[in-house]
Amino acid sequence: MVNLRVGYDPAPQVDVLDITAERRYWAGTYPDAAWDLVVKVGERHSQDVIGLLIIGASGFVAPYFRASQESSPLAGDAEFTSYDPVTDILTWGVTTDAPGMVSHTGDITVYWQPDPDDAADFDPIGVALRNATKHLSPHFELVEPPAGGG
Repeated sequence: MVNLRVGYDPAPQVDVLDITAERRYWAGTYPDAAWDLVVKVGERHSQDVIGLLIIGASGFVAPYFRASQESSPLAGDAEFTSYDPVTDILTWGVTTDAPGMVSHTGDITVYWQPDPDDAADFDPIGVALRNATKHLSPHFELVEPPAGGG
């Protein structure tokens, strides 16, 4: 079992969520659609996920979650972010079932595609956080129903 450490800086000028397995961080990569959703990778290989760093986190978890100190959530991006309340999975980007294009670390799942410029490398296309309510608490709380009818 992989333990994830969750940290959040709620200062409006920061708003950074850091979810990390207790392993050495080597580099970061991000989906083309969201450069401020950073997938942290380890030294083993380009799909060796060790965590996430989300800049502007309040917007990335909206409209399904809101910062605990806020009275209402942000609108969010329904085309990029989705949440399944039955499974408690918060997803950003797109998913795939293609063999070799999915990697897991604890409750973090990253979906990949081959890098068009480097056959030995991969680019993330989506990220899912299982047990989202547990990992985001106490920094963020679930919004029911989602803001904007999400």
